[in-house]
Amino acid sequence: MQQQSDPSSFESQYQRVFEAAECRTQVELADFLEVRQSSISDASRRQSIPAEWRMKLFAKKRVNPEWVICGQGSKYLVPTDAEQGKPHVVQVTEIRPPRECSVQELFTEMVRRVLQEPDLAAIQQEVAATWVTMEKSKATPGNKA
Repeated sequence: MQQQSDPSSFESQYQRVFEAAECRTQVELADFLEVRQSSISDASRRQSIPAEWRMKLFAKKRVNPEWVICGQGSKYLVPTDAEQGKPHVVQVTEIRPPRECSVQELFTEMVRRVLQEPDLAAIQQEVAATWVTMEKSKATPGNKA
């Protein structure tokens, strides 16, 4: 019986990178990622997929970084039909100039936010406060809707 390889092993991640980029050779992958071919060889030798590659896959093809890392979740991160046309709300809790953050820190923060459970009660309160503000502005004398 053949033993299955660990989905989070370097070899599994490396194969998923090639699959997602639709590349067959290191040269093709280097062109896709806009890096030198030696960078591909270096990553293979170090047995480590750089965070920049996952970011590039996400930016170019919306490939799910979690899928690259551990083979779980959907391969692509795309909005559902219900989400099309809806405004996307992002809450910022901490602001650091990008020059002070490494790519790894930015990637880690993105993954943390994606995996974070939403606080539905806080979201409902925020939306309710917005509605109250909108209703008050409509009720203001001299306001013609």
